[in-house]
Amino acid sequence: FLLLMGMGGMSGPAEVGKIPIPEKDFHVRVTDREGVQTSLSQFSQEGKVFLVGKRGDATVTIPFEKITQIQFETLEGNNVQAKMSLRGAETADVKLEKPAKFYGKTDFGTFEIAAKNLKSISFLP
Repeated sequence: FLLLMGMGGMSGPAEVGKIPIPEKDFHVRVTDREGVQTSLSQFSQEGKVFLVGKRGDATVTIPFEKITQIQFETLEGNNVQAKMSLRGAETADVKLEKPAKFYGKTDFGTFEIAAKNLKSISFLP
């Protein structure tokens, strides 16, 4: 019984100051809804190097390599509408869950933000 109780923390929140390390290092500039800009390395959506969201009734996965910018627009229910600019001048509209987390590293420490608190993400070369 004690062994099982000890395992409960394995699926709980991440340890403070630790972020998931993605398989590829993406550099971005994030702007939150208050207008604060932060430059990040090792950027990920919950440890993944692709964006997962809804497009109509479908679930889509868009690799970060294809994205140049994301504008977070209206908040609707449990979702936030995101307009993505893709390489090749295409765009895609996707709904993300408000609590979806994005992580990265700054010059001064680690960074975590929920989708509902984002205004934009610019992917840097």
